[in-house]
Amino acid sequence: MFSQRPVKPAKTIDNVYGSAFYHLEAKDRTIDELRKKLIAKTDNQEWIDTVLEDLIGRGYLKSDKNFAINFVEMAFSGEKGSQFILSKLREKGINESIVNEAIAYVSNRDEVCEITLLNNRLANMNLGSLSSDKLYATLTKYGFKSADVREAIKSHPVASALPSKMQIKADKADLVKEIEKLTRKLKGKSVIKRELKQKLIDVSTFDEEIEKLEMDGSIDFYENCQARLDKKRFDLSNSKDKSKAYAYLYSHGFSSDEIKETLSS
Repeated sequence: MFSQRPVKPAKTIDNVYGSAFYHLEAKDRTIDELRKKLIAKTDNQEWIDTVLEDLIGRGYLKSDKNFAINFVEMAFSGEKGSQFILSKLREKGINESIVNEAIAYVSNRDEVCEITLLNNRLANMNLGSLSSDKLYATLTKYGFKSADVREAIKSHPVASALPSKMQIKADKADLVKEIEKLTRKLKGKSVIKRELKQKLIDVSTFDEEIEKLEMDGSIDFYENCQARLDKKRFDLSNSKDKSKAYAYLYSHGFSSDEIKETLSS
């Protein structure tokens, strides 16, 4: 792994100029970004201020306003929204009010409609392997407002029919394995069925699969009911505690028969 070479301190203001031009040749930078680079070169604030003012005056370094306008133009051209622009320019040290002015200026000058940009981006996307969640996250990542993204997806003939990540996972789920997994967590039938429904798993054959598993001895809800009770310290000789035990086991999905047999054993 290569270590970064230490910055050689500036001995003269010419060294500061040299550093400034070096960083500007690498890529366009904001005043704040270049200032941070120069601070690493020298602690002489007068040299830094002089170099920055001179470079701005000579057009080598853009003012925050001009940098923001240029960035907004490129972002809109790349079909990115204002939230993306705000986030990136804040990171670059440009005041939010300047960014908003630049967005408004370019939007009015070029008659930019962000909803049109959003719809164009959506129209050109390959939606084949995406879930509805992934599509939403991708479009908001590009800086479009959540409400606009939801409306664009809703209005799109293909995007509106995309399954959620949960639904895709549910479609791949093995019902028997899911039942066994929840049974091992000492959950009763009613809770297992409810949780599977919440996960969007098809439970149309739930009762049939449960019966098979009970018949071949793979699961035993009476045994599990007892194991669940053993996790608590109820005094079953006390009627109040016994009622609490009943409610506790019922809340975990066990049937009245399973609970009664457990409490009487």
